[in-house]
Amino acid sequence: MNTDRIKIKVPKLDAARRQLNMAIKLWFNGEDPVAIHTLAFAAYEVLHVISKKRNPYRQDLLFDSDLIKDEYRKDWNDFIKKPGNFFKHAKNDADETIEFDPMLSELFLLFAIAAVGSCRELPNDEESVFTLWLAFHMPNILTEEGRKLYIDRFSVDELEKIKSIPKRDFFETAMSMRRKVRSERDVRNVGRFSPN
Repeated sequence: MNTDRIKIKVPKLDAARRQLNMAIKLWFNGEDPVAIHTLAFAAYEVLHVISKKRNPYRQDLLFDSDLIKDEYRKDWNDFIKKPGNFFKHAKNDADETIEFDPMLSELFLLFAIAAVGSCRELPNDEESVFTLWLAFHMPNILTEEGRKLYIDRFSVDELEKIKSIPKRDFFETAMSMRRKVRSERDVRNVGRFSPN
């Protein structure tokens, strides 16, 4: 037995965000929809619980939305949990097949990112880039404040050009830009604290 192996400590929130960020990367790269959904669903389940514990007054999320009547909440939750549970378990349905809409994964990704915010955590690069992509491609879901933040600063032609960028290229470009801005900010901060 190899005793040189290193174990890592992984806090629950970190585990959920790792799953979320990997699901986002896979989604932008057009990878397997089942793997994406399984990771997004698992991340959301954990983030839903943590956000409620950290912030009991948080906004409603998928499993506890005030938009769903109480008498239909179980049916709603069974419906949106069905693919994720199907991909994770086989005790009662080992020989079954499911019809799955991969767009459901986008819903779980979006609400997992909302749960991160409800945990009073800032979004990281992957989470921010996914939110930005959705803002450009689904501006109708944005509030007036959201439109001002993401959309209104661009002309119609610029928005069309941005929307024409393939997902993978959008992700790589946006991630690169975020790293560059962070690097420049770090250089400025080092200069501010320099003894000279």
